[in-house]
Amino acid sequence: MQVGWTGLGRAIGLTAALTSALWIALGAWLFHGHINEDRHRGLKASAPPTGSPSPGSKPTANPVANATAPASILVHRVGTLNIPVAGITPDKLVDTFAQARAAGARHHDAIDILAPEGAPVVAASPGYVEKLFLSEAGGNTIYVRSDDRRMIYYYAHLAAYARDLREGMAVRRGQFVGTVGHTGNATAEAPHLHFAMWQADPAQGWSQDALALNPYPFLTDKAAAPALN
Repeated sequence: MQVGWTGLGRAIGLTAALTSALWIALGAWLFHGHINEDRHRGLKASAPPTGSPSPGSKPTANPVANATAPASILVHRVGTLNIPVAGITPDKLVDTFAQARAAGARHHDAIDILAPEGAPVVAASPGYVEKLFLSEAGGNTIYVRSDDRRMIYYYAHLAAYARDLREGMAVRRGQFVGTVGHTGNATAEAPHLHFAMWQADPAQGWSQDALALNPYPFLTDKAAAPALN
């Protein structure tokens, strides 16, 4: 059978059009799959795990720093440490160190400083940021280690970190490090800073089982409240 030039041209044109459409469809499918894979990887990488905030817990991913330092911060100091929440005076502090927690299973071993959500949190003592840690109980937390490595200062339930805060960076006394919040097991009805201090073994890391010290006398120059039996 003979095909005229006109019919042959039409056949060639139809074949080229079908081939082009096939390649376009295949390219779109591959591109769509690549984009979805990238999005999936991005979601996996951005999902922070959680863990325990207490000494002895394992490190996890860090939440993103996102708080800008206020133009001015009023910090009070009566004892040997700055009160780590701006604008809070010593008479506003309550000694909660020996209070029972977990239905009497343990002591609090820290002081809770009630303050409005977003109030500036400052470094009570100079040192360096040893760990930024996200945990189920403590929420956004900071571990500041003294320069001689013998003290660890712990800040928990933060709403956010200071925007420029990084692990390993030095912090001065009174420096803005974050904001008061209710992350972790705190409640939105009572935002506060959970502040603890531990006498540490210089040879061990941030998660060691260190000796808890009562921050209240250091912040107020007053005697600690008697332990509750």
